Amino acid sequence: MTEFLDAAISFAKDKIDKGLEIWEGFDDDQKKLLIGCAVAAVSVIVIASIAYGIGKSHGRKLALEEDF
Repeated sequence: MTEFLDAAISFAKDKIDKGLEIWEGFDDDQKKLLIGCAVAAVSVIVIASIAYGIGKSHGRKLALEEDF
C-alpha cells in the first residue's frame, strides 16, 4: 500500500512541476489571458447550473431531454 501511495505522490508531484514549468514560461499577457479564459469557463458552468436548477424547480423539461 505504501508503494502505491509513493507512486501516486510522485506522479502528482511530477504533474504539478510540469504545470508550474509551463506557467512560468508564459509572459504576463498570456497569464492574464489564461486566467480570463478560466474565469469565463467557470462562469458559464455556474450560470448553466443555476439555470438548470431553476428550470427543474419549476418543473420544466430541458430541450436536451428526450422522451423514450
